[in-house]
Amino acid sequence: MKTLRILLWAVMLLPFVANAQTGQAPKTHKHIPGSLHAHHKGDSLVRGVSFSVFEKSVPDFADTSKKALAIAAWKLWKHEKWTELEQFFTANNLNGGWPPNRGAVSLKIVILHAGVLIDRYGGYFDADSVFQDRGTFVSFVDVPFPQRALPDKTLSSPHRVYKIIKAIVDVKRGQIIPWFGKPGLGVQYELPYNINDLKKGGYLAEQKDKESPK
Repeated sequence: MKTLRILLWAVMLLPFVANAQTGQAPKTHKHIPGSLHAHHKGDSLVRGVSFSVFEKSVPDFADTSKKALAIAAWKLWKHEKWTELEQFFTANNLNGGWPPNRGAVSLKIVILHAGVLIDRYGGYFDADSVFQDRGTFVSFVDVPFPQRALPDKTLSSPHRVYKIIKAIVDVKRGQIIPWFGKPGLGVQYELPYNINDLKKGGYLAEQKDKESPK
């Protein structure tokens, strides 16, 4: 009986002896609830965008009862089903009719260097007839209007061209989602500060007599 006990102990200790020789801890297969063994696909980046960032881009998705809508929209966006995505947003009255993810197919943080010409539609004249623009979206001047995927009424908004005087960092670059019946797929840049602030800071200088893109 004593010999049998010794043999049993030897068998039980064998894995620990082997691991000690290799400097490894004994392996276990215990499952820990809530651990990261299975990474949720929604948290991974798709074209530079995570599900959480995508979800926050649509204020309606802050309502937890619309979680299923957020997931469905994410899947359509992820697979670039643009027509279906716009129909989905229209049918569910989401985001005021605008596309998700700030209108972008992708996301990359870039620097806009001095000397580049950018433009945008938007802004207004205040009570003192001074032009104001608190917008942040721009494109390079050579991007045709259809590739910007903006509603037709945008053409009646003021159009301004700016030259970058000092490099602007932390700019969000993205290809434009086809929307409003437009082909899109041009490139947009979302600036870290609005046009007014960048002009005051000496980063932008307005250019005169520039035709709007057609």
